[in-house]
Amino acid sequence: MTFLEILSLIFFSLFPIINPIGMSSVFLGLTRHFTRKERHKTAYKVAIYSALLLLGVLFFGKEILGFFGLSLPFIRIAGGLLVSFTAWQMLNSTPKLSDAEKKESKNNDDIAFFPLTLPITAGAGAIAITIATALKIPDDFSQHSIALYLGAVTGLLLMMIVVAICYRFSDTIFQKLGKTGTVVVTRLSAFILLAIGLQIIWQGALGLIIIAKHVK
Repeated sequence: MTFLEILSLIFFSLFPIINPIGMSSVFLGLTRHFTRKERHKTAYKVAIYSALLLLGVLFFGKEILGFFGLSLPFIRIAGGLLVSFTAWQMLNSTPKLSDAEKKESKNNDDIAFFPLTLPITAGAGAIAITIATALKIPDDFSQHSIALYLGAVTGLLLMMIVVAICYRFSDTIFQKLGKTGTVVVTRLSAFILLAIGLQIIWQGALGLIIIAKHVK
């Protein structure tokens, strides 16, 4: 495997999982009470946090999983539950927030990391793909392995640039839809996000079944 091959592998594997174009409506739905400036700032934060998280997984994911004795199916199930919970909240939330909630949200930076970074942007699927990519890179510190790590890092950073652009212009895109259109698209995206969460849980459950069969 070469620099360009692993760059392409991680970028095109992450793109459909992260789905920055589709998830921009989810981002807009969770930041609809922000000012335009705050929303743009949050978009950049999410991209930076996601990049740092996935880079950490790329370099230390194998060691972390080994230390805690965790397997990918458990990571998928936990991430799927978080995604489903976030989507369910969006589906059942009221269109308007109270003044107290708006004030609290504006003073709360946690939304940039949870749930916008984890699990919506850099969720279980993205983490699993990053770990799977890391497993393809030998740990011999040769020139070849260094080149592969550089390719993976470049692919991750390019993916986060796309995320930043899509989230940054989410308000512009959905402004043309109007208030009603935005609500419809946001609720539809939340439903799709719920389905994605359930699918991740199912994939994790299937992985556990396979492991159980091998143990027997």
